[in-house]
Amino acid sequence: MKRMNRNWGIGTVRQHTLRALAAAVIMVGLTVPVTAQSRGAEEVMREVDAQRGPETARSRMTMRIYDSLEADTYDREIRLLSYGRGVTDSLIEFVSPRSIAGLRVLDLDGAIRVFFPSTGRVRNIGGAGRRGSVGGVGGDFSYEDMGGSGFMNDYHRFRMEEESGSRWVISAVPRDSDSQYSRLVFHVKKENYVPVRIDYFANGTQVKRLDASRIQEISGRKVATHLVMSNIEDNSRTEIRMHDVEWDVALSDDLFHPNRFHR
Repeated sequence: MKRMNRNWGIGTVRQHTLRALAAAVIMVGLTVPVTAQSRGAEEVMREVDAQRGPETARSRMTMRIYDSLEADTYDREIRLLSYGRGVTDSLIEFVSPRSIAGLRVLDLDGAIRVFFPSTGRVRNIGGAGRRGSVGGVGGDFSYEDMGGSGFMNDYHRFRMEEESGSRWVISAVPRDSDSQYSRLVFHVKKENYVPVRIDYFANGTQVKRLDASRIQEISGRKVATHLVMSNIEDNSRTEIRMHDVEWDVALSDDLFHPNRFHR
């Protein structure tokens, strides 16, 4: 097992992206030789899904929330731990600040549950509730943004909008009728099948944009260690910085058990 450590200068995790914060777990690909030949939109997205990561992962991240798109300083900093298992299961644990420490968000095969340490209760998140900020902490990543069971499962009607020498631009429509979005546009690098940008639309108007950068090769996989979600509607943004990640680690089944994940 290999791991990456990097000091971002903020004291002290994605997973793919819940797995962003598996976005953490949304932005991972394998380093395999890729030709620049023309590909079909659905074929490209199948490759993106197929190369999103190992069976298990654990990472340490920091989320910073900015009150405007142009702000130079953040209003809030949140530290997180992220665990991932397979394509569908992920768990986020909030470590700091103290007011939300212990809050956990479990995405189990598309079903989202949140444990609130202040009340000791678990809440199921479904339907329109998936549009809310993850954990209710006020960031620009919604439960829908951070969850999911793979692009091919969550979206359909893939269409090649544009192709250049370095990337494919592919649009898709959410399968879930309760989705807050009407369409997404993925910008996928041909070099490694990593989506480096996702545009989110609601009723034909772009409402968010996710940018992935600082792509590093860790244990043979390409990982975007810096994610920025720009909320065009609210004129705010939230960034996630990954500090370290471990692949193929032993994770207790209790982490993903709906009745035990918060204990």
